[in-house]
Amino acid sequence: MTRAPGMATARVLRRFGTNPARLRSAVIVAVIALSLLWASPGFGAKSQVEQLRAQLAEINREAKRVGDAYSKAYWQLEKTNAELAKTTRELKKTEAELARASGRLSVHLAELYRQGNVNYLELLFTSETLDDMLMRVEYAQRLGMLDAQTVEQTKRLRDELKARQMAVAELKARQAKDASALKKRAEALQKKLKSLQSQYEAVQRKLARATGGSSSSRRYPPGPNGMVFPVAGPCYYADTWGAARSGGRTHKGTDIMAARGTPCVAVLSGTVRARYNSLGGKTIWLTADNGWAFYYAHLDSYVRTSGRVAAGEVIGRVGSTGNARGGSPHLHFEIHPNGGAAVNPYPYLRQMQ
Repeated sequence: MTRAPGMATARVLRRFGTNPARLRSAVIVAVIALSLLWASPGFGAKSQVEQLRAQLAEINREAKRVGDAYSKAYWQLEKTNAELAKTTRELKKTEAELARASGRLSVHLAELYRQGNVNYLELLFTSETLDDMLMRVEYAQRLGMLDAQTVEQTKRLRDELKARQMAVAELKARQAKDASALKKRAEALQKKLKSLQSQYEAVQRKLARATGGSSSSRRYPPGPNGMVFPVAGPCYYADTWGAARSGGRTHKGTDIMAARGTPCVAVLSGTVRARYNSLGGKTIWLTADNGWAFYYAHLDSYVRTSGRVAAGEVIGRVGSTGNARGGSPHLHFEIHPNGGAAVNPYPYLRQMQ
């Protein structure tokens, strides 16, 4: 069992008093004791862990800088995709209206052509009164004008929508290029994060052996709000609650970007059940003891698929399954208080770190 350097020094001073010669001896003894203590496996491992934590903190800051820029471009691109899809649907609807209006006008013009314009003499003899004839003539004229106006208005709307569609498509192309460049930077950063994550876990295993513990029984600590952050490693995330998604959907969680394989842990103690679906890929529902539910999606692999888990226990690993296939690995994380509707996880996540 190692002792703190301050305790060892105090014990030596009490023994040797304030005599200069004795103090020199005490200093020598203290230095030797401190050197031995520094060389001990437990102390050295702890020092390495602290150094790695400092490195991880700096990497996390860098990850946030790159991640924020990548996330902003990614979500803007998603918004543009949703806008483009909406505009396309509106364009198709408008074109259908244009076809119907044009059809009505064609029938009317064909009838006028066959009749050689409006036969006012026929209207005169078939009308019961002069007022009736005048009304029928005015109706025929207004009908033609209305069809023409409808077609003209619909054409203008169609032209506006086409111009809007082209502008959105150009914006999408530019943003796709920017997002691609940012994605490459994010992937390079993920490699660095994964390397540091491996070093950190290796030191944790070394520390566990030095202290007689087991790395397999490790539990990650909770944050200020009593919940454990769901990703145990370098990561970055932004507040994207309600952001537009393709298909008319909106984002109902927080995407936590991290290196593939980074551990995902239980935020609270409870029970888990693993499921697979085309949208979320490999997913886990965690039902906590307090009744809250937590959703983990796009996992690369499962560690726990069912049963009871403790807060901070590893239950899966970050991946890109489901509709995230081909994209950057991340954890889509949702919070459902009391098992109800999803709420914005971002404020909770901030209080977990």
